[in-house]
Amino acid sequence: MTEPTPHPYYQAILDAYAAAGRPYFHQLTPPEARSMLRAGLAAAPPPVGLPELAEVVNETIPGPDGPVPIRRYVPAGAILGTIVYFHAGGWVIGDLDFSDATCRRLAGLTQAEIISVDYRLAPEHPFPAPLDDAFAALQWAAAQKPGSLLVMGESAGANLAAACAIRARTQGPKLAGQCLAYPVTDHDFETASYREIGAKNWLLSTADMRWFWDHFAPPGIDRTNPLLSPLRLKNAAGLPPAIIVTGALDPLRAEALAYAAKLQAAGVPTVTRCDEAMLHGYLSAAGAVPLAAEALRQIAGWIREQLADAAQNA
Repeated sequence: MTEPTPHPYYQAILDAYAAAGRPYFHQLTPPEARSMLRAGLAAAPPPVGLPELAEVVNETIPGPDGPVPIRRYVPAGAILGTIVYFHAGGWVIGDLDFSDATCRRLAGLTQAEIISVDYRLAPEHPFPAPLDDAFAALQWAAAQKPGSLLVMGESAGANLAAACAIRARTQGPKLAGQCLAYPVTDHDFETASYREIGAKNWLLSTADMRWFWDHFAPPGIDRTNPLLSPLRLKNAAGLPPAIIVTGALDPLRAEALAYAAKLQAAGVPTVTRCDEAMLHGYLSAAGAVPLAAEALRQIAGWIREQLADAAQNA
């Protein structure tokens, strides 16, 4: 059996990181990790092929403990609905700029307004503060924006999106769907994909995820809470339709697919996609890697279908 290898795009990145002696997240303090991420974004070539949008606006909305910054991406032409989006970063790093290109692409592909949420970060603000900000943004969007509403996130942001969908099942608002890209769904570091990939340091490692979890849910916080580990949810019936995408070479692959299976077993319409040779966070490579672009187009097509169905059934 051939050992799996990353896509050449990612192998080049891994080689460059190794040559530069770039540290891993778990070797840094949270402020150092945030600075490293910002420096990487600043040094990266500008994204290509971004759509023309009607406007991109930064503003703040009321949150549970003060204002929450958001960035709204408004597509040109008719708006089909709203997507509340949560960025990646292990609940510890990342910001609105981290996901800017992906949100711009999504707005153009879906004809939906994207509301990207700059939720508070751990360890300064551990669970449930990031989730409370995320849910407040979802409630704000439901009150302020006409039409159907979806929730979406990547990685830790997908964990927040899944938790928002669980909370909204009983509290509202009604969601047309949930889009979860390589989501964190459990705190178990012994899954098949962690065992296969977690020690390789392919952009994300077991040690990194332990570091993220320890900051977000330190001792004293029950990690079996389904709002932290959605895979521990006893009954998934009644959750909104889902699309779950993951990379085959992502340590989170097993828990992402396990959550998809849980939703399907509970009768929740669920689409899954697992892309060969793709690493964690690969939607951000949509401008350079055709497979990542294809995944983003499938997500966008699914979102448009959910918005159309919700509008028809409203």
